[in-house]
Amino acid sequence: METDSERRRAARRAGRDDKRERKRDDKGERKRDDEREPEGSGKTPAAGRRSPATPMLALLGCACLVLAVCCLYLWHQEIHDRAVTRARDDARAAAQSEAKDLLSYNYKTLDYDLSKAKSEMTPGMAKSFGDYWQIFRPSVEKSQTQALTQIQVTGVTDATPTRVEVVLFVKMISVNAAHKEPQVDTSWPRLQMQKIGKKWLIDGPRMTTPPPASASPTPAPSTSKKPPSKTSPKTSKRP
Repeated sequence: METDSERRRAARRAGRDDKRERKRDDKGERKRDDEREPEGSGKTPAAGRRSPATPMLALLGCACLVLAVCCLYLWHQEIHDRAVTRARDDARAAAQSEAKDLLSYNYKTLDYDLSKAKSEMTPGMAKSFGDYWQIFRPSVEKSQTQALTQIQVTGVTDATPTRVEVVLFVKMISVNAAHKEPQVDTSWPRLQMQKIGKKWLIDGPRMTTPPPASASPTPAPSTSKKPPSKTSPKTSKRP
């Protein structure tokens, strides 16, 4: 027969087993509750949570990006405008000085005059200028022509930071062996100026025909004096 002490020990063991079983059941239930989203609680899982400030931060970031792009554009435009203004002034001053060397010459110092003019041109313009003078030089030396150019007015018609078109009003005065009196011509030439390095050089127009001041006037024909014809005076016949 089972004694009282054995029954008590068996009851205690059964009680401990029941407690352990209830603890395991409670832990399992709490774990399931954590994994399952309770209805109507208003809580979301950690993976799906998003702070209310996130849309505002994204909008603020887009606004900052647009503002930065606008500031960069305005800064670039201001630099470009300043460069164009500086190019207009510098190219205009260079054209006013270099046009004198381009259109002025003296048959006595022709080599020096042409070399100085070429030093103020781009390579392409200098080649065109040299080819032009190979054809035009014999007539200048033969007629002993001298040409002096005066720049009256200058203006800019088109400009970029590296290329500028300048219009000039020039007065060209020339003399030669046939005409000692100065011959005056006026014109409105346009010069294309190009910036190479830090210098503004003439790049056009490429010379294909003589400029107005360089055309050597043709000698005026001499008037031939003929001796007066001898005519016999009419005699009046009296009756």
